[in-house]
Amino acid sequence: MNLTDIRQLFDYTEWANGLALDAAGALPDDSLRRDVGVSHGSIFGTLLHMAGAEWIWLERWNGRSPAKNEAWPLWAPEACANLAALKERWRDVVERRARFISELDEERLGAELPFKLLSGDPSSMRLVDQMQHVANHATLHRGQVVGMIRQLGLEPPSTDLLFYLRREISPK
Repeated sequence: MNLTDIRQLFDYTEWANGLALDAAGALPDDSLRRDVGVSHGSIFGTLLHMAGAEWIWLERWNGRSPAKNEAWPLWAPEACANLAALKERWRDVVERRARFISELDEERLGAELPFKLLSGDPSSMRLVDQMQHVANHATLHRGQVVGMIRQLGLEPPSTDLLFYLRREISPK
């Protein structure tokens, strides 16, 4: 996977996350926060987890590895009043990540990048693998959000990569 692929992967991730957020925004708050026993309980909880995880990885890519007691209070449901506040915080993560990606080169993308797990234990992976993980993690949880929306009896958005790619190549 090269830099062009990574840029496209995160463009897709942001597109699909946007669809999920838009669909969540059409729900009443009680539906958004209803614990359905999937993943992080509710649609809101799962979206919050997604944003928080993206923040954690971006911090790692910038040389900071937040510990669990530092990260989760920032991304706990109590720390984010509503979906609008979550969108604003997530937008900041996306903008910072876009700047990070714009400054990457192939050498750095393929290089090993050490970080600490939330437990504080040391780890290391190539940056490209970390970035693929972040996009894959978002895909997993978007699928859960889509499933929860469907459980509420609503038509969820189509967030598969195929729909993104077809959008990119179909005539406007």
